[in-house]
Amino acid sequence: MNQIQRIGKNISVLFLAQVISYILAFFYTIYAARYLGVSGFGILSFALAFTMIFAVMADLGLSTLLVRDVSRDVMILRKYLGNMALMKGIFTLLTFISIVLIINLLNYPAQTVQVVYLIGIFIILTSFSQFFYSVFQAHEKMEYQSIGAIFSSIFILCGFLIAIYLKLDVVTFALVYAISGVLVLLYSLLVCAWKFHWPQLEIDWKFWKFTLKTALPLSMAMVFSTIAFRVDTVLLSLLQGNAAVGFYSAPYKLIELLMFLPMIYTTAILPVISNNFKSSFGSVKKVYDRSFKYFIILGIPIAALCTVLASKIILLLYGTAYLPSVQALQILIWTIPIIFLTYLWGTMFISIDRQDLLLKITFISMVFNIVLNLLLIPVYGFMGAALATVFTEILAFIFLYHYSSILICKINLKRYIFKPTLATIIVCLFALKFDLNIFIVIIISAILYLGLLIGFKTFSKQDIDILKKLINMEGGIRK
Repeated sequence: MNQIQRIGKNISVLFLAQVISYILAFFYTIYAARYLGVSGFGILSFALAFTMIFAVMADLGLSTLLVRDVSRDVMILRKYLGNMALMKGIFTLLTFISIVLIINLLNYPAQTVQVVYLIGIFIILTSFSQFFYSVFQAHEKMEYQSIGAIFSSIFILCGFLIAIYLKLDVVTFALVYAISGVLVLLYSLLVCAWKFHWPQLEIDWKFWKFTLKTALPLSMAMVFSTIAFRVDTVLLSLLQGNAAVGFYSAPYKLIELLMFLPMIYTTAILPVISNNFKSSFGSVKKVYDRSFKYFIILGIPIAALCTVLASKIILLLYGTAYLPSVQALQILIWTIPIIFLTYLWGTMFISIDRQDLLLKITFISMVFNIVLNLLLIPVYGFMGAALATVFTEILAFIFLYHYSSILICKINLKRYIFKPTLATIIVCLFALKFDLNIFIVIIISAILYLGLLIGFKTFSKQDIDILKKLINMEGGIRK
């Protein structure tokens, strides 16, 4: 199976599963937001954001390091799994203790503290599941990870529906998350033991020292990135209260749902480009160049169309209670084209062993984001948080584009942005001109956009060849 077919297989498996799990997640998020109301949804959203800041401490880059190294040499799996599992056990214990201590120091109401405890359990268990998923990724067996994602979303959706039917409170919703974390962890552990290797705990101090030293820049980059991405919700809760968090989280959840696209893609390409980094850097450059182009083509129309349809989207999904979220969505959605690319750059830097540079950029972005939030939230509330998020992503874009041009290859931004932008403007004019049902507008806009791209000759012969190889993927796999 060639490189394109391997990436295509990984993406297709992950994409199908993530579409299913994200559709389910979409529904349970909407049900929770409508049932709990702005304040209750704000409490749940705060707990998720608060605990996710600590979640990186439970892994410290071990999962990503395992994917990168084991994809290069599967014979080291036993050693990595045994040592890293014990390391993660220590990290997760320290993480939960940190969550408990800090949430109590912040003097939140008892109900909020209970929700944070339960979501903290979920986040820690999920971190362990992700660790076993990294074994699946390293072997390019994405189907096992996909099943786990679907299973988790099904359980949470069913749990939420039962909680709504029984008219239970926000603490029960958090309990559903925690139970889901237990079940998914059991699944991932059993699959890892059955298909690959049972984690036999061991302590190799030399390995621990080497691993922590290697993973430190990567783990700190994840810490900084997570803080930059979640601190706005936490600061909103502290400075403006639960209602502001609810109004902000409504569009923010939509942004998170859209992020599954670059997440799937980068998860699929990481083991492939890591494996080819030293032996075929030319192929890595080609993957990067094509990926950049496709993310531009995908990200720009999503942001523009959501801006035009923002009021319809919020009213359809959340109802009139969340109307103040419309402007926040119109601002936040412009992070999507940039986040698509930052996901790509992050993966590329990890695969070429430049996590040290990634660390510096994410640290600068984190500090910038915190300062902006502290300046803007007291004045503009959740709208200030939205602006801070967009400005932070722009700053990260500038740094990552500069260094990727030096380390990988230089991308001609004008060449890749002009045609998709022109097509997007035409599509948005259509959406504004005709007051149709939102689903009809989206379908027609997608068809029109694709037709315009083809008419503008956006796709090269190389793009067409890649598409043909992906279409013929099944034959390549059987061979």
